[in-house]
Amino acid sequence: MEENLTINAGKTAIEDMILNSWKPAEFRNGQPYGADGHPCALSSQDLRANAFLQREEWEALDAAIVKRAAQRFSIYNDLMAAGLRSQGSVSEWYTKWRVESEVTAASVSMDFETDPEGDRPDYKVYGQPVPIISKSFSIGRRELATARASGTPLDTSAAEACGAAVAEMVEQIIVDGNTSVVVNGAPIYGLQTITGRYAPTAEGDFGTLSNIEPTFVEDFLPTMHTRRFHGPWNIYLHPTQYGELMQRYDSTGDRALGELLELPEINVIKPNDLVDAGEYIGIQMTSDVIDYREALSLETRRWDHPSGSRMFYVVLLMGVPRIKTQYDGYVGVVHGSGA
Repeated sequence: MEENLTINAGKTAIEDMILNSWKPAEFRNGQPYGADGHPCALSSQDLRANAFLQREEWEALDAAIVKRAAQRFSIYNDLMAAGLRSQGSVSEWYTKWRVESEVTAASVSMDFETDPEGDRPDYKVYGQPVPIISKSFSIGRRELATARASGTPLDTSAAEACGAAVAEMVEQIIVDGNTSVVVNGAPIYGLQTITGRYAPTAEGDFGTLSNIEPTFVEDFLPTMHTRRFHGPWNIYLHPTQYGELMQRYDSTGDRALGELLELPEINVIKPNDLVDAGEYIGIQMTSDVIDYREALSLETRRWDHPSGSRMFYVVLLMGVPRIKTQYDGYVGVVHGSGA
């Protein structure tokens, strides 16, 4: 899909339509509130016409989806926990940001009358599409009526599977990007595909203990220091390579993992199923390197089959990772191989 436009017109109307529909609502002192918890302009009949699931049933669905999805949201969850989330809009098809160059050194003199050298930074503008990541499931009205009549809980297995599918795709896009969605000529870049990342080869296979520490202490950190990226670093490895960090040094009995975590620049080290075998990813967890532009967080929406006999639901998230190339072309991301 390729689009060559950015939508801003009608933002309020679009957001009201999306945010205030498909879920139960309530009235507070005569003012209707949507499922997002904010006041809305729709009538009680409009809002409750779509509220076929009871509040407890919605809570069961949402809890199951978020719980299952959280199992796969390793990097995404870490970005959220670090506050690296940028609030977007559902009317934003293309998110933009800019980076600036450095100015020249300040003047040094002993005289107020000496004119300092003037300068101003130059700017570059980058952008990426903001996709909707979704997976649908359905519930038959007869299934729902049977569950209510028998007092059995609503079956949430389909919802959980859809939540896991969306979560995995969100993580996949963070890691590898997505070239199938292009807006204004720009695809979505991931940690393993962004131009300007540092892509070293490890000292050797991490199955050999002596290759682990030099990979990070003699290459990874010093190189990124010269590029002016000083951490804090989150490091994600393929599960095999993470397991190899559990080896102990004969001289001290310490694990390689613990030794690396004692380095002040390294924040966390985790396994990640979506990192390729023999590889690892390092991310400087600061907003000038990465954030997640998110218009809608993970949630469930509803629509009806024309026959009225089945209710369809979609688990969705609207957002994109923004990996920010600096003015000099470097990125605070390390994508190592040969481990």
